[in-house]
Order: sequence, then structure tokens, then C-alpha cells
Amino acid sequence: MKNILLAGTLLVSTFSFAAEQPSADHILSMVQKKLPSRPLKLTGKLKAKAKNGFTKSYPVTMELDWHAAPATAHYKIDKEELTITWQNDRPNYTFSEAGQQPTSEIMGTGFTWADLSFSVLWWPNSRLIGEDKKLNRDTYIIDVPIPGSENIMRLWVDQYMGMVMEAQTLDKAEKQLTRLKIKSIKKMDGMWIAKDLELSDKQSGRKTTLQISDLKWMDEE
Repeated sequence: MKNILLAGTLLVSTFSFAAEQPSADHILSMVQKKLPSRPLKLTGKLKAKAKNGFTKSYPVTMELDWHAAPATAHYKIDKEELTITWQNDRPNYTFSEAGQQPTSEIMGTGFTWADLSFSVLWWPNSRLIGEDKKLNRDTYIIDVPIPGSENIMRLWVDQYMGMVMEAQTLDKAEKQLTRLKIKSIKKMDGMWIAKDLELSDKQSGRKTTLQISDLKWMDEE
């Protein structure tokens, strides 16, 4: 069974939905439950093009243990860090920098901690709004309100694999602000992962990429 990880957190093994259309909560719950059972470590780089034309590059490390007690995910971008622990299926965030929130931008790159950790999977009040195709695959479209904001996160979830194919941030008028999509997928140490992710800022035209270069199972170290 293939698992596909999005930026270290997710993207999940194959599951089939019933013929009857499931609820948005059910779809996101299935994505959560299919997270890898073994602890793993992902390393890579976050690359953002600066206003002066130069590309800034920051090292990325993600240590993920979804089945620990409590489940834990640790993210480090250069010198900034975020640790998430789950209690009763609710995420708790601990940042290395004061004043940070899941929706805070990471070091001026355009990526937020929510993008990196895919916190949207645990946000409340999700709503299934329809169906669509992405990369010629049938998907469900799910809207999730962003906590503390009037904006929403719109997800396209593969109906058969449970994979998040794309995520867009929309304002209250449903104007697209950002678009996060998979650029390439690669098999690493027996695991299919989203190797390259691209975040496009529709207002500034800026593009930021997250490139995963290595995967290690921490229980083999």
C-alpha cells in the first residue's frame, strides 16, 4: 500500500469512499487516520525568490511521529521551530519564536506554518462544496474556515486515494490569494512523497518551493 506525504505530514494511503457522498469531516478524518504509523524524518530546503531577484534558501527538517503518545510533529526552518502535539485529536502548537501562530508566515517566504504542517486537517467547521477533477483525477472540494480570519482554505482531495491534490487560500469573496500544489512525486526508502511543492502568491506573483531531498525512518537509526 502506498503512502504519499505532503510536506512531511500527510497525503496518505489508498482508501475508497462509499458510493454515498461522505461528509467533509469524514474525508479529513480518513486522511488523518492514514498517516504513516512509523516515525520518520524528512529533510530538504525551502526556496523563496527575493525582491532583488536573489533566491533565499533555508534548510528544512521535519520529524513526524503520528502514533506516539502523544502524537508529535516537529518542524525546523533554519533557526525557527514548531512542535505540534495532539491530545484528544486536538493540535497544540509550541513555537520557538514568541507571537507566532499557525497562520504566521515563515521568514518572509510566503509559506505559513499551517501550509508546512497541513494544520487545516484539524481545523473545525469544514464543508463539502462539490466535486472536480485535478490532474484527471476525481476529487472532492472541501472548504475549511481559517481560524481567526475571514479567509478559507479550499482543498481538492482525491476521491480514491485520499490525497490532497491542491490547496488554495481564498478571501471572503472567494478570490484566490495563494495556491499550493504538488510539482513532482518521488519514491524514497519505500515511501512515495511529494518531493516538490510550489506555493504561488497571486497578489505579488511570488513563488516559493519546498523541496524534500531525504527520508529516514527514525526507528531504524
